[in-house]
Amino acid sequence: MRFCAKESRDSIMIEQINPDENDSNQALVTRLNQSGTLIHFKKRPLILAHFPVDVAVKFLNLGEEQQFETHMSILRKGQVGRELFLICEGKISVWKDNVLLAELHKGDVFGELVLYRDHYRIANVQAEEPTRVLKFSRHFILDFLARQDPKYITIYNMNMIENLRRKLIATNARVVQLEKQLFNK
Repeated sequence: MRFCAKESRDSIMIEQINPDENDSNQALVTRLNQSGTLIHFKKRPLILAHFPVDVAVKFLNLGEEQQFETHMSILRKGQVGRELFLICEGKISVWKDNVLLAELHKGDVFGELVLYRDHYRIANVQAEEPTRVLKFSRHFILDFLARQDPKYITIYNMNMIENLRRKLIATNARVVQLEKQLFNK
């Protein structure tokens, strides 16, 4: 597999030569317009799977970069949620009632239900190491998708369904593990 790099005033993109439009594992690199910070994903984040590189780069540029130090709070249970977060570097943990629900890493998203409606956050989220995220406003995402080919709304929704499916599988596995521990099976 061969790659070529294309640099413009706004971004750097790494594309496969003769790329497969359906290759969701394709690398993605961009320089954010507002900060000039380089974002690099060896494997494209699930939220951007099946998007052409140029649309994926435009989407990334909707995000507001935020940095969190180890053990800093990112979200608090009960806050009104209007943003989606994409982890660019680092690791976060999701807690509810002092119980660890999940750990998420580079390329993972949280707060993904924001596109569908404002909602109250159901858990606390904190950085487990120095972490950099992109925060996406619900309104920016909706406006962006409204200005794209309508098929990208379907692709975005399918990506979100797949993201939630994977989280549900992980949660189910954890419930089974805890049940086995509880009943010494």
